[in-house]
Amino acid sequence: ADALARLALRDDAAKRAVCAEPGLVEGLRRTMDQLGDSKGRRAVANALIALDVHEQVLTNVAGSVEKILDEIRRIPEHAKAFEGTRRAEFRRAVDETLAALKRDARTLVDISKQDPDHVGTLVLAGAAETLVYVLGLPEKMSGVSRVFDEFKPVLGHAAGACAAEKEACHALTMMLSHAEDRATHQTAVADAGAIPALVRIMNRPPPPASSGLGSEARRAAEAYAAASHDLARRATDALAKLVQDRDEYKTKVRDEDGVSTLRTLLDRRDPKVQRAAAAALLVMGEHERLVKEIERNTETLVARPDADRARDALKAAVRTLAELAKEGATANAEGDMVDAVVRSGAVEAIVPLLSLSQRVGEEFDVSFGDIEKEASYAISLMASRDVNQNRIAKAGALPGLVALLQRYPPQTTGSVPTSVARRAADAVTNLAHENNNIKNQVRVEGGIPPLVSLLETKDPKVKRAAASALRTLAFKNDDNKNQIVECGALPMLIFMVKSEDQLIHYEAVGVIGNLVHSSTHIKRRVLDEGALQPVIGLLSSACPESQREAALLLGQFATTDSFKVKMVQRGAVRPLIQMLGNSDEQLREMAAFALGRLAQDADNQVGILHAAGLRPLLDLLDCDKGNLQHNAAFALYGLADNEDNVPDIVREGTVQRLMGRELIVQASKDCVKKTLDRLKGKVASSARVLRYLIYLMTTDPDAPDAARIAVALAHLVDDAHGEELREVFIKKLGLPILLRALMPGTPAKQPRPEAYEQRLAEACHALHVLLQKVALKVPPEEAPLPPTPEAYLEQHFNNPEVSDITFLTHSEEFHAHKIAFARCPPEFHDDVVDFSHLPPETFRALMRFTYVSELDAERTDVVSDLMRVAVMYNMHELKRRCEVALAEHVKSRGAELDPAEVVERFNLAESLDAASVSRACALHAMEHHAAMIAALGVPGFIAVTGKMVPRIDEHARAAFHRLPSNAEARSRLNPN
Repeated sequence: ADALARLALRDDAAKRAVCAEPGLVEGLRRTMDQLGDSKGRRAVANALIALDVHEQVLTNVAGSVEKILDEIRRIPEHAKAFEGTRRAEFRRAVDETLAALKRDARTLVDISKQDPDHVGTLVLAGAAETLVYVLGLPEKMSGVSRVFDEFKPVLGHAAGACAAEKEACHALTMMLSHAEDRATHQTAVADAGAIPALVRIMNRPPPPASSGLGSEARRAAEAYAAASHDLARRATDALAKLVQDRDEYKTKVRDEDGVSTLRTLLDRRDPKVQRAAAAALLVMGEHERLVKEIERNTETLVARPDADRARDALKAAVRTLAELAKEGATANAEGDMVDAVVRSGAVEAIVPLLSLSQRVGEEFDVSFGDIEKEASYAISLMASRDVNQNRIAKAGALPGLVALLQRYPPQTTGSVPTSVARRAADAVTNLAHENNNIKNQVRVEGGIPPLVSLLETKDPKVKRAAASALRTLAFKNDDNKNQIVECGALPMLIFMVKSEDQLIHYEAVGVIGNLVHSSTHIKRRVLDEGALQPVIGLLSSACPESQREAALLLGQFATTDSFKVKMVQRGAVRPLIQMLGNSDEQLREMAAFALGRLAQDADNQVGILHAAGLRPLLDLLDCDKGNLQHNAAFALYGLADNEDNVPDIVREGTVQRLMGRELIVQASKDCVKKTLDRLKGKVASSARVLRYLIYLMTTDPDAPDAARIAVALAHLVDDAHGEELREVFIKKLGLPILLRALMPGTPAKQPRPEAYEQRLAEACHALHVLLQKVALKVPPEEAPLPPTPEAYLEQHFNNPEVSDITFLTHSEEFHAHKIAFARCPPEFHDDVVDFSHLPPETFRALMRFTYVSELDAERTDVVSDLMRVAVMYNMHELKRRCEVALAEHVKSRGAELDPAEVVERFNLAESLDAASVSRACALHAMEHHAAMIAALGVPGFIAVTGKMVPRIDEHARAAFHRLPSNAEARSRLNPN
């Protein structure tokens, strides 16, 4: 694209040549549609501008509009003449033209978005006039033919026309979005007649409902509704950019009745349209005008309470200002639009309205209920930003809100009073959110008693609002907690917990949760009031939020010892376990929290495990959330405290899963370590547990449970003398069970590949740990090494002067002495011996060993060749020394040793009957199984371990055989 732009800018001939290339311009446009990279899109936009493609696109846009209108003009006046093929051809032609028009407008959007210089080029080319001409396309289509409206329902072009207009509005918005030369571009767009065109689009009636239509008609209606909402939003965005910082254009919008239109859009059911309208009204400075209007009408009503027009205007102004605050809060994460409303003085203008009834007299209470409601609503929305809370409180909102709560008791009937109380309670909730000073002020102003009283109202919305306010006031505020309880809120809150209304019982259980948090005396009162069973009932609620709050509350109740067992007896465990499998992360977290608290009781520990709670808790350790992991780890720690649970915990593979998990929080790691230590302690202290595990392992040695138990016992059993290890792994066949996992199996018995790999890794690690334990308990060997041959003086090495034998290799002669090879086979005793089958360096190493009894252990390739020579000529001492060197090399290199080299050395050792080398390679494979599997793959690794099994078995049995016998340990496992 850069290259094309430079070619086009060189001269007109080059530009014409580039444009004449078939498919090139279309390829650039298609690339623009597909590219996500901003640099790439900018480069393509530069190329399109350099090639003057924008001029052709603008021509196409105007031509498409005219083509559509020409097609409509040709519609015959008689319906029969417009049936069948004629109508289908018309529809296809218009649809294709609308699609082309939309795409051309979209290209102008992409070009405008990339560079402010492009906008200037487009304006000079007439883009403003062309795009504004597209606006109002449906009206143009209806205007050129009086019969078009008759056919519109069956032609279905409404959505396509809206989509084309939307792209035109979007292009205008992009043209006006760059700060550079914005005023010039605004003037061009406004002079093209954009303001009345945009206001007319926004003033179109909302799309009709699609209910009651057939499937095809409903889909068309839904498509048109979506396109209509998108168009209204884009038109509003364009208008906002057009009037930004231009007072003369704002005046023109007002002259076109655009402000009323924007305020109407605030009531659209599409949130994007509402936000766009709110943003446009703020750009128009409507919030400042509304504040002045509120202040003016408030003064009028105080002077003349019966001024109906002022009352209606005041209500509408407060409502609109509230909508601006609401949409601003959602539209911008930084809250810029809400701040603009607050900076305009909205707080100081609206707060006095809370006490408007008191100021004008009691006889007008009902008349001002709507205004009080809207004022409370606006304050609630502005208080949703924490930075505004203190300003609202300082303006005196709390006394007014409390007065409203006191004025509308629960028994009051009518729509206005209940909605006033609800909005006032909502305002208290937002004002007091995480603001302890305001929480205290609400209590001092007497706001808690009326909120408690409102819990008894029949209106569910008021109930919820009052409960929400009490919930906020009770959070981490002991004085408020105590007053709420003393005002008698607990019985009604417990009744609300039993409600079938999900929103009501969610708020009620939330209040109770905040009341009992860190307050033991309130927790006792709540339980004495009978809250336990209703809260347990919420665990089965269809509302996830209520389930979460109930689980959290039960976790708090479980700190009271006398109620831990009661919760289980009353059915809390099973729904909590079911919640562990929920997709809601917070729900799983709270369920694990509650189960962790309940698992601190011995009877509950068994109950949770036998209600199938173990596996879901283990699964939570696999998640990537620290809190979830910790709650699950704490619950598992509790379950492991009961020795009746230990066999089932081990049989499930818990030990392996605990050892193989990467945990996020250090506290979780500590908890898992304590759980493993606890399991070791149970196995060590309880012969009954160990005997039962052995029984389970040996009942069906081929079962997956047996393998899991054998792996776990390799980690858990560690008696001082090793007698229990001998009992489990030699006498009770635990070792063959572990070794069986290393053998290739039949495909039918193989689990899925990832599970198979994990079992293989677990068995290898278990064998490594087991053999290390045994090695530490075996007494050291004291057998002397076999004698080494006498070392001759090094100066005689390969010395031809006094030699009496010559060895011929492939490319070198070696001079030696027959006496040095006296113990060697007869082949070494001739005067001239042909050893051309050996490399010179191998024979040199052989002579060096013969003369000075040394091996270069680092040259493992040479040592391997020497071991072959030793086997070939029955040189036992040389073979022994080569074995020692190669085995030590395997041990010393550790993880650095290449897996392929391990396999090669093992195969060599097996072929030469070098048992110590085979054994070293096999033990290395067990210790470094992860690297081996990664390098060889599971099939390759299992093929090797299958050959290694006899060596591992031989080594393990020899080590166990050398363990000292211990009668006391034997009697513990075999009491009979």
